[in-house]
Amino acid sequence: MSSEGEKETFENVRVRKLSYAEVQHVEGYSVPVMPDTETAGRPINLLLVVACLAFGCSSFLFGFDNNVIGPIVALEPFVEKYQGVNPTTGKYVFTARNQDLLFSVPLVGSIIGALLAPVLNSRYGRKWTLVGSYFLSVGGVFLQLFAPNLAAFVIGRFWNSFVTGIASATAPLYLAEIVPSSMRGRAVTSINVLTLAAGVLATLVVFGSHAIEGKRSYMIPLGIQCVMPVILIPITIFLPESPQWLASKDRMDQARNNLRMVRGWSDSQVDDELRVMKMCEDNERALSADVRFWNIFDRENIKRTITAGSFFSFNQISGIILSTTYATVFLQELGVGSPFTLTVIASCCVFAGTLAAPFTVDRAGRRPTALVGMVILLIIDVIAGGLAFNTSKRSNALAIAALSFIFNFFWGASFYSLSNLLPAEIATPKLRNYTMSYAIAWAQTTAVITTFAVPQLTAADAANLGAKTYLVFAGCMACIIVFVFFLLPETRGRTFAEIDEMYDAKISMRKWRKYETKTEAKQATIVPATVFHV
Repeated sequence: MSSEGEKETFENVRVRKLSYAEVQHVEGYSVPVMPDTETAGRPINLLLVVACLAFGCSSFLFGFDNNVIGPIVALEPFVEKYQGVNPTTGKYVFTARNQDLLFSVPLVGSIIGALLAPVLNSRYGRKWTLVGSYFLSVGGVFLQLFAPNLAAFVIGRFWNSFVTGIASATAPLYLAEIVPSSMRGRAVTSINVLTLAAGVLATLVVFGSHAIEGKRSYMIPLGIQCVMPVILIPITIFLPESPQWLASKDRMDQARNNLRMVRGWSDSQVDDELRVMKMCEDNERALSADVRFWNIFDRENIKRTITAGSFFSFNQISGIILSTTYATVFLQELGVGSPFTLTVIASCCVFAGTLAAPFTVDRAGRRPTALVGMVILLIIDVIAGGLAFNTSKRSNALAIAALSFIFNFFWGASFYSLSNLLPAEIATPKLRNYTMSYAIAWAQTTAVITTFAVPQLTAADAANLGAKTYLVFAGCMACIIVFVFFLLPETRGRTFAEIDEMYDAKISMRKWRKYETKTEAKQATIVPATVFHV
C-alpha cells in the first residue's frame, strides 16, 4: 500500500464493497480504508482457532460458577454442613439471610473485578491478565472445597467471582482483536453460547452427583470447576498476545509476529492489516483525547446512554432470576418432582432461546423482538403469579414450573440477546467504551440488589411469597415495556453514521424503521459490535 493509499478516506473513496479491514469515518476524523485483499488468502489457521477456543472458555468458567451454586445450595448435605435445619420450616433449606450471603455477596466481587480489569488489561495485556485470573480462580475454588464454615465458603465464592469478573471483561477484548473483523461478530458472540452451555453442564453435573450420599455430592461439582482453569493455563500461556494491544504500546515488530502466527494469508496481507491496525489505533487516540466518562450524561447523549445502558439492568428485574440463579431452591419449594432434573431443563431452555436469538434479532429486528418477547414475559409473570395463590393444587405447581421453562426460552431469544447488543450498537462511537462500562456497572449493581431481595420475598422465614413473587416482576415488566415502546429505536441494518443522524434529527423511535437517511450515512460501513457478557 502506497503512502497515498494510506491516506485514502471516506471523503475521497468511491462507493464500492467494503473489505474486512475498513473502518467507519466518525465525527470528523479521517479513517484509512484498506483495499480489498480478503479474497487472496484464507485468514483462519489452526492457532487462531485454538486461541479463540481458549479465550472463549473463560466464559465457560463464568457460566459454570454462576450456575453450579444454585443446585448446590439445595443439596441436603451442603445445607447440613453450613447451616443445619431451617428453624422456620424444619427442613434442610437455607434461610433468607444465608441465601443472600451465598448469592449476593459474591456479586460484589465480580463488580470489583470488572472495574479492575481495564487497568490490568492496559498494563499487562490480554493474555497475562487472563492467565493470572485462571491461577487465582484455583485458589478460590479450593477455599470453597475445604471451607470449614459458611463464612469461609462465602469468601471463596467472593474470591472466585472477583476473578471471573476480570476474565469476563478480558476475553471479549482478545477475541475482538485477534480475529479478522469479518469474523468478529461471530467470535465475540460465541461467548454467550459458551456461557449458557457451561450452565447446562453445571446443572447436569449436580444432577449426576445429587444422589451421592455425604459431602461428595457437592464436592464433585466444585472439584470439576477447579479442573477447568488447570487445563486452560498451559494452553493460554503459549498463545500469542493480542496484536492490537501490542500496537497500542508501539511494539510493532512483536505485533507483526503475533499477527503472522494467527493468519493463514500472505505476508503482504498481514502487513496491510497491521498498517490499518496501527492507523486505527492512532485515530482512536485522537478521537478520545478530550472525552471523559461523564460525557455520556451530556444532553446530546443522555437518551442514548439510558437506552443502551438499561437493558442489562432490566434483565435482572424481569423474573428470570427465579428460574436461573434460584431455580433449584425455587422448584424445591414448589414440590414438583426432582428439582435437580427440572433445573437441567430450565438451563436447556435458556440455551435453546440463545441459539434462536440471532434469527429473531437480525430478521425481525430489535424493536419487534423486544416488544413481542417482553409482552410474552409479562403474560407469563402474571399467569404464574396468579397460579401461586393455590400451589397446594399439584396442577398449579406443575403449570408454574412449565411456565418458568417457557419464560427462560423467550428471555434467551429476546431480552438476553438485546442486552448484549444494544450498548455497543446505540452508543455514539467515541463514547462506546464508557457506555459499555456504565452498562456493566449498572447491571452488576442491579444483580446484587435483586439477588439480595429475592430470598427476602420468596423464603418461608421472610415475606414467604414464593411463586407469587412473579407478580412483583410482572409490575416491573409492565414498566419496562412502556420504556421500550418510547425509547428503543429500530437499528437493524443501520450504520453507525445513520444511527448518529437519526438521533441528531430527534426522529421518533416508532419511525426509525422507515426513515430515509442521507446517502453518505448509508455508505459508511458497519463495524461489528463487540459484545460483553455479564
